[in-house]
Amino acid sequence: MATSPRRFLCLTLLLGVLLALPNGGDASPRKPGIVGGYKPIPDAEDADIQDLAWYAVRQHRRETGERLTLTRVLGGQQQIAEGKNYRLVIGAAPRSGVESLYLAEVFESWKNYRELKVFQLIV
Repeated sequence: MATSPRRFLCLTLLLGVLLALPNGGDASPRKPGIVGGYKPIPDAEDADIQDLAWYAVRQHRRETGERLTLTRVLGGQQQIAEGKNYRLVIGAAPRSGVESLYLAEVFESWKNYRELKVFQLIV
C-alpha cells in the first residue's frame, strides 16, 4: 500500500502539531476537579454521599444475599464524566457486628440512574 506524498505531508504536519501541544495532544485533563479527573469528596457525611453508600450496600445485598449494614463512610473520590463516578471507602458489618471495609464504585447519571460497578472487600 503506497502512501501519496500529500497524505504523508498531512500526517507529518498532524504529528508535529500534536507533539507541540501540551500533554502531547492528549486532551484528557490532568488536574483534579476538572471533567474526567477524580477529586476527593470533601465531606463524607454529606447526605448525598451517605445515600450513595446505602445504595451500594443495598445493591450488594440484592446481588449476593450477604446481609450487610452500612456503618460509616470513611471517604472517597468523585469523577465528573457523563454523570458522576464515585469511589467510596465504606464500613459495613454483618449481623455479627464485626465491621469490614469495602471499596464501592457507583455510577450516577444525570437522570438519577445508578449502577453499582464494584463492591470489594478491602480489610
